Amino acid sequence: MRRPFTALIALGATLGLGATAIAQGGSDTVSIDFQDGCLNHSRVVVKIAAPDGVAIDALTVRANGTEVLRLDGLSGEARMRVRLASARGEVTVSGRLAGGEPFSRSRDYRACAPQPTPEPDSQPAPQRNNRPEPTLTGGGEG
Repeated sequence: MRRPFTALIALGATLGLGATAIAQGGSDTVSIDFQDGCLNHSRVVVKIAAPDGVAIDALTVRANGTEVLRLDGLSGEARMRVRLASARGEVTVSGRLAGGEPFSRSRDYRACAPQPTPEPDSQPAPQRNNRPEPTLTGGGEG
């Protein structure tokens, strides 16, 4: 009875350690980092990094379904700025590694909420003039 239970624990520990080693080891998937947050303007920064020792055979970037960039033979890292038609839309990065493995990732963006405008009643405090007043000379009888 103890032997199957011990084997199950050993198998679980081995699989857990193996998954940890894979996660901590070299990157074997494409790293695609999109700009975080909402947009105040229509530009999005995207960073792409090929896996260690593997090139990206084909890369396509789309903004709202329209192809804006196509690259072949990318190795290492790339950083690009993608322009959307407005401060909202979808950016999609897709492609194929040199070994034939496809990848794809996308992100929807929305415009940031507008900043509240100050009420017309709240006037800024008047500024004090800290400069000395000029000395007046002259006058007199003459």
